Amino acid sequence: MKKILLVDDSRTVLLFMRSVLEKRGYQVITANGGQAALEILAESQDIQFVLSDWMMPGMSGIELCRTLKSCDYHRYIFFVLLSSKNDQESIINGIDAGADDFVDKKTAVDELDARIRAGFRTLGLHNELTEKNDRLDEAYETIKRDLDSAGDLIRHILPKVHSLPRVELSYVSIPSAQIGGDMLGYMQLDSNHIAFYLFDVAGHGVSSALMSFSVQQSLMVGNAPNSIVQRDNAGEMEICSPEEVVESLNKNYQSGSDNMLYFTMIYAVLNTQTGLMSFCCAGHPPLVWYHSKQGAAELIGHDNFVVGAFDDVEYQSSIVQLEPGDKVWFYSDGLTEAENNAQQFSEAALCNTIENLNDYPMHQQTELVVKAVKDWQNSESFDDDVSVLAAEWKGPIEGAEKCDMRLVNRATAQFFK
Repeated sequence: MKKILLVDDSRTVLLFMRSVLEKRGYQVITANGGQAALEILAESQDIQFVLSDWMMPGMSGIELCRTLKSCDYHRYIFFVLLSSKNDQESIINGIDAGADDFVDKKTAVDELDARIRAGFRTLGLHNELTEKNDRLDEAYETIKRDLDSAGDLIRHILPKVHSLPRVELSYVSIPSAQIGGDMLGYMQLDSNHIAFYLFDVAGHGVSSALMSFSVQQSLMVGNAPNSIVQRDNAGEMEICSPEEVVESLNKNYQSGSDNMLYFTMIYAVLNTQTGLMSFCCAGHPPLVWYHSKQGAAELIGHDNFVVGAFDDVEYQSSIVQLEPGDKVWFYSDGLTEAENNAQQFSEAALCNTIENLNDYPMHQQTELVVKAVKDWQNSESFDDDVSVLAAEWKGPIEGAEKCDMRLVNRATAQFFK
């Protein structure tokens, strides 16, 4: 049965109105004033419909309405003002106070009943919407917890070791949302070779993050039979060249009509004895090569297609000779495309920043680069995922015999001045 709280300072009016409304099928609770009405509402949480007189001593109907319609009140109340004042100014004042309806006391019972029924319909729609919103909030909280867990998982699979034989490493990974499409990593392929990679899946959110995780797992297979980074050649494990790795990924992650995801990436292999590094940039910003002797940084890369967008694509790679103390920097475009007043940070500014940080310890340099961009854009957050990976080659082990890279190179280096 639908409940109505009837508020009036006249006992006679309360008895009469209660009798009339109960005959119409309503359960009526009465209060002889505004304060008494508040006390009843506090005890009876299921009452949401109030029919109140305007003129009452102490707290008037208008004051009661303002209290129940204020932001501080904890639930929604449908409020109808009853008054013998049927002038336009009184109606405006009542509506301004938050009243949902205004009824003249001389109104016929049938009309009053119709207005009450309309009020309960409105109340029902409000409650239905509130219930749906509550369910949406619960679903959002569940999704948020799941995304937080997914973000924690992705952070856990980032590299834990910051040095490998003859190489010191440093990185920063900052998703723009709870989970992002960037991924970076490095791995020891054999005693003399280390692979580095950084890729950026188009878009944001769950689908990009899942693809990022899948690509990372494809790279980490190692010497398994289906590895794309090494292969068995007559019983001897052979390291695949960077362009072969990228071509394999392009074949395995072809976009379809229902999946338009693709990614850019850099994949590189460094011979830790010779300092030779073979690399392939696929639709990705060029890497930064810092020359320690000259104290200068330059950009090197390729005009290769992105990965996963086109089939039967051939990718080119290049080989460069690092000197002891040289560093190579891999990064996603979320760093260089950070904006300040529609101006992008740029790759040239990144090179200048790297040159000015050489006196700092290696493990601090990536964080300082990111801080420099944050300071430049006057913001602590980025609009896109940001990943930075830096690797410094320490030089060969003294007295060690230089080893051949066993990598196939199909193109010459392209330099970006």
